[in-house]
Amino acid sequence: MFDEVESSIGLFNVFAFFSPDGKNAFSVVKTTLTAPIVIKKWDVETGKEIKIFKTPLYSPITESNISYNGKYILVGNMEGEIIVFNVETGTHIKTFKAHSFVTVNSLPFIGWLFTPGATVKSIAFSPDNKYVLSGGYDKIIKLWDLESMKEIRIFKGHTSGILSIAFSPDGKYAVSGSWDTTLKLWDIATGREIRTFSGHADGIYSVAFSPDGKFALSGSWDATVKLWDIATGKEIKTFIGHSKGYELTNWVTAPGVLSVAFTHNGKYAVSAGDASVRIWDIATGKELAMFIAFKDGEWIVITSEGYYNASEKGAQYLSVKVENKKYDMNLFYDVFYRPDIVAAKLRGEDIKDLITITMQDAIKSPPPVVEISPITASPTSPKAKVCYQAKSTGGGIGEVRLFHNGKLIESDGYYKETAKTSDKMQLAQINSKTIYEDMRSVKIKEKAELSPVTTKSKGDVFNDCKEIEAVSGENEISVTAFNKDNTVQGYMQTAKFTSAIKPEEPHLYILSIGIDQYKDSTINLKYAVKDSKDIKERILKQAETLYKPQHIHNITITDKEATKTNIISRINELSSKIKPTDSFILFVAGHGILLQNQYYMLTNEYDGTVNEGTMISSNEIVEISKKIKSLSQLFIFDTCHAGGVDYIVSGLYDARMSVLAKKMGLHIYASANSKEQAMDGYQGNGLFTYTLLDGLNNNKNADKNKDNKISLTELGEYSKQTTTDISKKIGHSQTPLIINFGKDNAVYNLR
Repeated sequence: MFDEVESSIGLFNVFAFFSPDGKNAFSVVKTTLTAPIVIKKWDVETGKEIKIFKTPLYSPITESNISYNGKYILVGNMEGEIIVFNVETGTHIKTFKAHSFVTVNSLPFIGWLFTPGATVKSIAFSPDNKYVLSGGYDKIIKLWDLESMKEIRIFKGHTSGILSIAFSPDGKYAVSGSWDTTLKLWDIATGREIRTFSGHADGIYSVAFSPDGKFALSGSWDATVKLWDIATGKEIKTFIGHSKGYELTNWVTAPGVLSVAFTHNGKYAVSAGDASVRIWDIATGKELAMFIAFKDGEWIVITSEGYYNASEKGAQYLSVKVENKKYDMNLFYDVFYRPDIVAAKLRGEDIKDLITITMQDAIKSPPPVVEISPITASPTSPKAKVCYQAKSTGGGIGEVRLFHNGKLIESDGYYKETAKTSDKMQLAQINSKTIYEDMRSVKIKEKAELSPVTTKSKGDVFNDCKEIEAVSGENEISVTAFNKDNTVQGYMQTAKFTSAIKPEEPHLYILSIGIDQYKDSTINLKYAVKDSKDIKERILKQAETLYKPQHIHNITITDKEATKTNIISRINELSSKIKPTDSFILFVAGHGILLQNQYYMLTNEYDGTVNEGTMISSNEIVEISKKIKSLSQLFIFDTCHAGGVDYIVSGLYDARMSVLAKKMGLHIYASANSKEQAMDGYQGNGLFTYTLLDGLNNNKNADKNKDNKISLTELGEYSKQTTTDISKKIGHSQTPLIINFGKDNAVYNLR
């Protein structure tokens, strides 16, 4: 993120673009009417400012562009001037008058932001860097010699201001868009108008040629994008999806489509406007995906089917509207949060066999509404009875989840079982291709199987009561329910009560699992056991700043001891001891795989045969969390995939772990890496474990809010950023997934 760019204000006062080689970005900024123009050069890889071009120029800027050879930046302003900068030196070369003043009445609106004056509204460079085209509100297009900046030719024909202009790839033609709602094709050599393209209902704010020069795109204030045949002037397609703008004041409306472009292969169109960027399939005219970035840095990408990827809070800002009823995006999280599907679609892959249901279809079965009966717990009682009801609104009732202080304590939803096999399956063969082929092989037999989650049938009204263990102070009880297909979650309802029971001194329980040796010796690792022991020792040392020594308990399970039976047995042992006021940390280093809709942790017994006796599934992980009563839980999975980690494995891994964390109401740190990376290690540990150990080493740099405590969230974010930075330096990309759905608590105090 380039923070300085985002600090500017004013509709015509910020422009940003990449250098032709993509290594740098430039921002042209004017923050206020009285501030000078400032140009900054940024390093794309690091986001750091490289150079700043300070100028004595003050007129509001209206357009900016960089030459194809990266030598010049041109800036247009409201005075009708074009300002030329040398990119290498950062110096202002010259300013010259390009367009003349026109009266306000020649344009369809007024207002200080849009006062036409002699505004330069479009600048385009020729592909050979010899010429520049400029278009202004004076209805004229001019051709300039780039070196001398002398006027060569004038193009006249539009009846209103010029908003956009572009050279053809061969430099022989230009296409322009105007407030008069038309596009025009021009011959550069003669200045002759070749033909006019008509069809838009409002001003044309952006135009672009296809890479082969046969087609043109136009984006208009009428919120449409149109594809044109250059040879005939005929409209081929209209892409509809952008809104017609949003009101900035009671008299100014922002345009529907601000910018359009073709992808390098000409197969897709990209448009920006109404706060979104959209990608379109040229052949079908269908929208592939929509990108939205929010002011606070959050973002979301959503496909036309409704599958999405988002930053931690990105989905909170977007809602889906159907028949005048709005649904928050978070209600679709369990099924539609799929970074892997989004990535596959954006790469042009066929995803139809991966799509089990669209968001439009899911909404046809609305989620139930939930009510919690008044909680009448005695203030001094260690237990409280919670009763609740889920009522269908037409879509039936599926999984019902009950949370205590944000942590899941009751639910009946399970991931559907994967296909069982006794065949030998080498772990190295379970790569992205295998995973997707496996998913595509799942046949959808009936609507109830559209979701990866299955539950017991509950009819149209479901009543239940549960007894919970109260904790001293405030107790928050939350209930949510899904429709019968488990595709849409209902709004969560919350009730609170206060308990006056005597506070108990908290205990910390650590279960650390590391597996280097497997029965299938071809997948053996090098650092997993060491990682599990090192993490345990570091947590034990730092935990003494929060817990009494006698209240810190740990179990370490490695290699031959790490059988499924033994792991489950030790968890059952812990669950009989751990209380809601205690904390629990599970650390796992070893192998993990993805099969259909589940994540599996492999135990020491794995011999190449895929069967439930040698793997611990997502379902079982959920049950482990529910069984352990601690309301503060951290699960850390530093697992690797011998089949390789590409965008499919990484995206699906993120989706499965994120849904697990949300469902269980806890914190998960997860790092998917390849076997090769795990074997190589980093300074004696797996890379992710190395950064966790660093964050746990009385590290003041991890204390983001400077309260002398390192919280679960702070430790996760520090480890994520450090892992990402180091991985880039050593030549591979690894970005851990840090998911925080539980309440944030301190891991240790700084000494």
